[in-house]
Amino acid sequence: MNTDDLIDFLATRVEAVDPGRQDRLLTLAMAGSLCLAAVACIFALGVRPDLLRAVGTFDFVLKVGFLATMVAIAAHGLRRAARAGRASGKLLRLALLPLALVWFAAVMQIVATPATSGMATMFNDWFVCVLAIPLLSVIPLVVLTLVLRETAPTDLHYCGALLGLVAGGIGALAYASFCVNDAPVYVGIWYAAGLAIVAGFGWLTGPRFLKW
Repeated sequence: MNTDDLIDFLATRVEAVDPGRQDRLLTLAMAGSLCLAAVACIFALGVRPDLLRAVGTFDFVLKVGFLATMVAIAAHGLRRAARAGRASGKLLRLALLPLALVWFAAVMQIVATPATSGMATMFNDWFVCVLAIPLLSVIPLVVLTLVLRETAPTDLHYCGALLGLVAGGIGALAYASFCVNDAPVYVGIWYAAGLAIVAGFGWLTGPRFLKW
């Protein structure tokens, strides 16, 4: 077979690439890992006894809304970063905006409540929160890493940080079904600390686990 015949052979066997396949895989991986993390949280820690009542409170809605919005923004950035040459730090910074709103609500809470009760709320089971969020994030970290290894990210530190932020947010959403402390000051400090640990881990390990 000469060169021209080889080129013709290869050219006639090019299959069309589905541009949305990777996005669908990433969405399914996020949804599946959230379910798995929630099941793991239920088996390991249980469910808060007042969950049905808490769902209708402002603080609980703020907590879940903060986490879901941050995950959505970080996931959008992750989809872009997973493609070669599409990395941009703007979306990573944008994902911090929901946290700024939580901090604003936390300041309002501190101003409106006595200092003694605010301090007591701030340190209730904080260690469990900071430990549980990274542990529950292991499932989405592994699942999403397997999906992203098929892509071609170029900025592996940045992509890893977004991956960690998405996984941390999913782990935090699962933990929210157990955590009874919905106070913005608590969420703004300890939930944020747990998320920062996972995002930092993703930034450090991105070049190793996302290499293609």
